[in-house]
Amino acid sequence: MKKWKQGLIAAVLLVGAVMPGGVHATEENVQTKGSSLNSGILAKQKSSDPSGHIKFRQRMSAHQNMYMTLLAEKYTPDSVNEWKDVLKERDRLIGEMRAAREAAKQDPEWMAKREERKKMKEELRAKVEKGEITSEQMKEEMQKWKEKHFPGIAGEEEARRAQMEQFRAVHEEFDAAIESGDSAKIKAVLPKLLEQMKAKNQRMAERLKAGKK
Repeated sequence: MKKWKQGLIAAVLLVGAVMPGGVHATEENVQTKGSSLNSGILAKQKSSDPSGHIKFRQRMSAHQNMYMTLLAEKYTPDSVNEWKDVLKERDRLIGEMRAAREAAKQDPEWMAKREERKKMKEELRAKVEKGEITSEQMKEEMQKWKEKHFPGIAGEEEARRAQMEQFRAVHEEFDAAIESGDSAKIKAVLPKLLEQMKAKNQRMAERLKAGKK
């Protein structure tokens, strides 16, 4: 049981610490020009009504799923069913990640680690503001903390960062194609986005599996 708990704590902390927004960041949906407005609405909802925040995220996910499905139907019709399956799997995995995170919050050990990390981050940020250390040194200290408490995470993070750079390039290509309205460009980039979605689903599945060991 203790081994399972440690695995769960490591998996959940990894998601929360490495990815902005915690579990919601795993969704990594297509960015729009209204994303900053959405972020503001989400922040207000999250602070005032957590359940409303979750429902809002679910509605946004449904809209985005429909948007990607419609694009596939128009530009890459042969891949529509594949898109539907991948998006459905993504939503299922996100739900499991969210449930795992909520379960971890009931664990005193997880909460203690979370508070320890939070306190350390606040202290380091204060030092940065005072000019006692640099932002880079702060990152190094946070990395040392993770390596001490969860050996092996550093390597996984490095692989994640490399993958995210590739994802970012494809999303920029997608944004440019949509803004230009060029059918050929949209048709060319959609398969790349589909492969990215598969890769992200794979990463979530691996995290969930690691957390149950």
